[in-house]
Amino acid sequence: MNEARKTAKIYLGRHCKTEWNLEGRLIGTTDLPLCGVGWAEAKDTLPIVEKYEFDRIVSSPLKRARETSQYYADNLKIPLDVHQDLRELDHGEWNGQKYEDLLSDTSGKFKRWFIDGDTSIPIPNGPETLEEVQARIRKTIREIALKYPGEKVLVIMHKHIRSLLTCYLLGESLSNFRKNINEAVEPIELSDQDLAKLL
Repeated sequence: MNEARKTAKIYLGRHCKTEWNLEGRLIGTTDLPLCGVGWAEAKDTLPIVEKYEFDRIVSSPLKRARETSQYYADNLKIPLDVHQDLRELDHGEWNGQKYEDLLSDTSGKFKRWFIDGDTSIPIPNGPETLEEVQARIRKTIREIALKYPGEKVLVIMHKHIRSLLTCYLLGESLSNFRKNINEAVEPIELSDQDLAKLL
């Protein structure tokens, strides 16, 4: 812990795998647990996470993120908090469908939205737009940074909201959403320069 810091030092992590990750399905806000591969991934990633000497973990409320976070927190003996606004982007009617099926759909909507970056395509029955989700995750990271000054905090989130945050930090259009998706579960440092863009 660095008592001189006025904000937390933030690292962005991601949950480990579920069955739907292995099946190539769009998970969104579907609340799935980790599968056997996911638990093995968490075990393999623990030594990497341990090296950072985190003071705290803050997790998405979704089960796959909470299970990943709880495993790390229990083994590292550090506190775990849950923040509701770290939940994944809700893909509405696309939740649970395979990427390959969505991409071959004759309407072409998912392909135009996901591959071509046409953000004018609404998510069918999705409760939030990409702009709203991006604003939510920006606000959430700011809240976490200010709530835990001086602490080194691992935030366990999801790949799509992390991508939307990356678009903002790079000053890029939301049409680059797919390009900025990072599947890694290992912690990614949020630089102080990038954190300043959120404060």
